Amino acid sequence: MKSLGKQLSLCWRYDAGESALIWQLMFTGTGDLIGQKRYVANRQALLFSIDSLTGQVLNDGYQVMSSVNPVSTGEDWFTGLETTSWDLVYCYAYQQHSPEHQGIWAVDLRNGREVWARRDIIFAANFDHEFLVYQLSVFAGLPERHFMFIDPATGETIRQLGSDSFSINAVRAQFVVEEERQQVILPEFVVDGMAVERLALQKAGVSDKARCECIVQGSLTFAALHEPNASSGLWCSSIKVWLDDHLVYTDSMEEHVDKPCLNNFLIRGSHFYYIKKKQELVCVAIS
Repeated sequence: MKSLGKQLSLCWRYDAGESALIWQLMFTGTGDLIGQKRYVANRQALLFSIDSLTGQVLNDGYQVMSSVNPVSTGEDWFTGLETTSWDLVYCYAYQQHSPEHQGIWAVDLRNGREVWARRDIIFAANFDHEFLVYQLSVFAGLPERHFMFIDPATGETIRQLGSDSFSINAVRAQFVVEEERQQVILPEFVVDGMAVERLALQKAGVSDKARCECIVQGSLTFAALHEPNASSGLWCSSIKVWLDDHLVYTDSMEEHVDKPCLNNFLIRGSHFYYIKKKQELVCVAIS
C-alpha cells in the first residue's frame, strides 16, 4: 500500500478461503456484515458473518438448510441474500428451471440457527417492521400475484392485500431501496470522459481505454480503475482514494484476469470495503 499525505487506516481483512468467491454483502441493523461465498468447483454456497467494527468472524460457513422446519432450499448453490433486519438475514432459493426467487429463510448467523422458513412466498419489499411478499397462482391460464404483509420476526402473515393493483402500488410508493435502507453507498461508472470533481485520473496514469467506478464523499474520492493490457487483453483492477488531489490509498484488487473486477467496493458509515482477488474482503477506516 502506498500513501501520500494523510494515511487511511486498514481495519481488518477477511479471507473467505482457497477458491472461494465473495458473492454478496449486506449489513444487519446491529452492524454485522453478512456475506455469501461461493465455491464453483463443488457448486456450494455458504454464509459468513463479521462484526463490522472489530473484524471478528462470527460465523464462517453456514449452509442454508431448515432445522426447525422441513422446508429445504433444494441445492444450496441456488440461494442468495434477499434482505436483512435488526439481527437476521433473509435468504431465497430459486424456482425450478427459472431465475425467479422462491421462498424466504430467516437466519440468525450470530447464533448459527434458522429462525423460520416459508417456501410458499416470494419477497417483494422490506418495510422494517413488516415485509411485503406475494404468492403465485394461475387463473384462466394467466399468472397472478397475491400480496400480503408478514412479520419479519416470525414469518407469520399479518394481513392480506390480495391482487388489487391500486393498494399495492400505494404501498410500493413508500418503498426504500435496499442499499439506502442499509445505509450503503455504491459506486457509479464514469462514462464518456465525464468530469468528476477531485478525481485525478490523469495523475493516476491510466489509459483512455480504462474503465472507472467512482464515489465522491466530501473531500475524498474513491475509484476502482480497470485497465486492459494492450498486448494480452487481460484486465487489472485497482482501488485508489484521493484526499482532494492527493492520493492517500491504493491497492490492487485483481491482476491479469479475463474480465474487469466490477462492483466490488462500497462505503458504509466511516468505512469502505473492497474485495481483493475475489476471496478477500478488506475494510479501511475513512474517518
